[in-house]
Amino acid sequence: MTRIERSVLINSDIRDLFAYVSDYRYWSDWFEGTSGFRVTSKKERGNGARYRYKAWLFGIPAIVETEIYDFVENAGWKGISTRGMPHRTEWIFEPDGDHTRFTYALEYRIPVPLLGPVLDSLFMKKKWTSIIEKSLSNLKIKFSGA
Repeated sequence: MTRIERSVLINSDIRDLFAYVSDYRYWSDWFEGTSGFRVTSKKERGNGARYRYKAWLFGIPAIVETEIYDFVENAGWKGISTRGMPHRTEWIFEPDGDHTRFTYALEYRIPVPLLGPVLDSLFMKKKWTSIIEKSLSNLKIKFSGA
């Protein structure tokens, strides 16, 4: 699996940032290339919550579903794909003075025999890195007061 991890220091109390970021209704507001988030489980938040959404990559939409686990209030959670591209995510929140360091990590694989690693090194890793960096920048701007 390929792993991409990026962090951003955000001018926010950890509780306020966590409350916003952990609310799936806001994800498409700041996470690039995503839309149509909806809950597909009985739980809306925390361990066992599942979310289905559309992710756009190179102009092509894909339906993805992710289940949340290891959810710890004001600390973070992990997600694992239950539909769509095989992936895992980590969402980590750490206090840093008057700010919060938010780290997002994505692990994925392209399920195409032999060509998957080539496609990843030529296109996908660069594209996913750009999406993650832009998303974190969007989140920082949201909390900058600008």
